[in-house]
Amino acid sequence: MNLKFNCRKFFVILFIANTFSIFAQNSAGTSAITAIEKSLEQDTVEKSIEYLLSQIENEKSNLDKRILFAFTGSIQEQASLYKDASTSFAKAAGISVSQAEINSFILKKDARPAEKIAYNMLKKNSSILVLDAVRCSLNCGDSKTARSYLNSSVRNSKDEKIIAKIKLYELWCGLCEAQSESDLDEIIVMLNAYSKMQSMESVMPSILFSLWYISEDKSAADILTTKFPGSIESSIITGNSSLMPTPFWFFVVRKGNALADANNTKANSISSEKSVSIEVAKTDEVQNKSGSSESEKVKRQQVGLFAKKENAQVLANRLKEKGFDAVIEKETRASGNVYYIVIVDENEKGNMGMLLKTAGFDCYPIFN
Repeated sequence: MNLKFNCRKFFVILFIANTFSIFAQNSAGTSAITAIEKSLEQDTVEKSIEYLLSQIENEKSNLDKRILFAFTGSIQEQASLYKDASTSFAKAAGISVSQAEINSFILKKDARPAEKIAYNMLKKNSSILVLDAVRCSLNCGDSKTARSYLNSSVRNSKDEKIIAKIKLYELWCGLCEAQSESDLDEIIVMLNAYSKMQSMESVMPSILFSLWYISEDKSAADILTTKFPGSIESSIITGNSSLMPTPFWFFVVRKGNALADANNTKANSISSEKSVSIEVAKTDEVQNKSGSSESEKVKRQQVGLFAKKENAQVLANRLKEKGFDAVIEKETRASGNVYYIVIVDENEKGNMGMLLKTAGFDCYPIFN
């Protein structure tokens, strides 16, 4: 009798535990998902950010708060609010969430856009979020803050891609702090060394682009456009995309007239006077300008560039499956090479880049 009673009690308890587990899994991130959905309904990017920050203040769940800080940082970065984005990413990185909590967030096949965004934000571990913060700090010319983040626990990472980015960003901090051409010598030596290391393959386009940009290294440009033709860095060199007008790239010191031969009107518009002004520009002044320096509006987002049309079509199909209206444009270069570019038009709210990135697609703005 007692045995039957205990067994029955055991199964009742087990049923309740399993039921609670199911509800717990379904409720993970619910608050963040609701906030993301409502933020996307706002009329402007500014209102979206304002709404998200108001929700974060009242959020009690660490998991939801981390998702919202990461998402807010993504929107702020897309809006060129780099200082604010850096702060948001750093705050997200500083919020402790257990692996069990992360695993409890299960993405269904028929997940809504906001659920996919929340899932992608949660997939970013603390190291990735710290590096996001570093990148944004560099984009607003704040190498001091960037270095402080690089000297955090992110250095304990064993991930080869994380380590590669740390090494790259350390050199970019040096570029940000350079006062004269002679300050570039050691950085160029290191960039050349990294360009030959297999362990740096994940950031190779950025390494080669940096060499070309600061020293007019044509061999680096040739390798970049030949080996990585679909990269954003390659499309900037060939003139297919425009360089983002961030303080980092505007004020960095370059050897001689490093952009004289660049086939890029946006890059060519950077005068030598602006390059020299890094010596007198204050960090706060640079940061204040970072959110409003664009004189042109983004017209479209480039998501990919391919030598084969079938590869471009695969990406276009993936985009369409996620709800993006992607088109493929054919371009014939002066060399005779033909490329197929995957494009998504900017939307009225100006947040298409943010939507693409949070959906897992790399993209680059096109201003004309």
